[in-house]
Amino acid sequence: MSMLKISTVPVKTYLTKSKIPGAKYVINPYVGCPHGCLYCYAQFMCKLTGHTEPWGRFLDVKLCNTPLHPAQLFQQHVLLSSVTDAYNPFEQKYESTRRILRQLVTCQAYVSVLTKSALVVRDIDLFKQLPACEITFSFSTANETLRKQLEPGASPVQERVAALKTLHEAGLQTAVMAAPLLPGISDFKQIVDACVPYTKTFRFDSLNMRTMFQHKLMDFIEINYPHLLPLYNDIYLRQNRTYWHKLAPEITAYCAAHGAETEIFFGKESSFSFAAPEEKTPGPNAEPFPSNEPQLF
Repeated sequence: MSMLKISTVPVKTYLTKSKIPGAKYVINPYVGCPHGCLYCYAQFMCKLTGHTEPWGRFLDVKLCNTPLHPAQLFQQHVLLSSVTDAYNPFEQKYESTRRILRQLVTCQAYVSVLTKSALVVRDIDLFKQLPACEITFSFSTANETLRKQLEPGASPVQERVAALKTLHEAGLQTAVMAAPLLPGISDFKQIVDACVPYTKTFRFDSLNMRTMFQHKLMDFIEINYPHLLPLYNDIYLRQNRTYWHKLAPEITAYCAAHGAETEIFFGKESSFSFAAPEEKTPGPNAEPFPSNEPQLF
């Protein structure tokens, strides 16, 4: 965190029209993310915004004087967020997300939150004022040692689980996105076991090997899990999907045994369902990329 470059940037609007299934709009209060996840698909933002700093080492705080319009957002689905974490550690200082949420309450929008941060519990008072709201916690692992390696700036696993419990006990709609699952490394059973007391909605997605992080991730595999290199070559070089085909029914059976609803997106466009009052529509997709984005080494 000490080497993080923080800037403020003026923007004309916080809103972006979404191409994500189920979300009409997406709001990213920040550019960059200090979680610095090794596998983060949003690393393309470095090139897109002209940043030369490594991913996880910069954060632009967006400043916008144009208010959100109730007529535009009334009962419309809004995702927080797609290419940053709206509750990254610096949200505690800048409170950009909280100010935006106050406006979304005024607009009576339907809000979906996707986060790795326990800070999200701070805004329970505002979530309860929305007509519909779902908070989804993302986990790639429930192993804290591995979390420190893969997601060094994110909330510890137990803090996330505790936050999930707090939200559940507050009567809010919760979910877990177990993604990305790293072949041979992520233990989906640990994630389910840790979270199932506090949510019955689980979504799973596989690791898509993107060009922007593949070298860093494969270096990590080579150093820490060299025995898995043949598996990764089989999946990502030879495009053999047998691993995922075998894993999917295991996940379905395990979740069913624990009374949990399951959605699995291996090899499909990821999305997650979002229940608005008296309706259920396809929900926000955590990945804002077209399906033909290169995935090979």
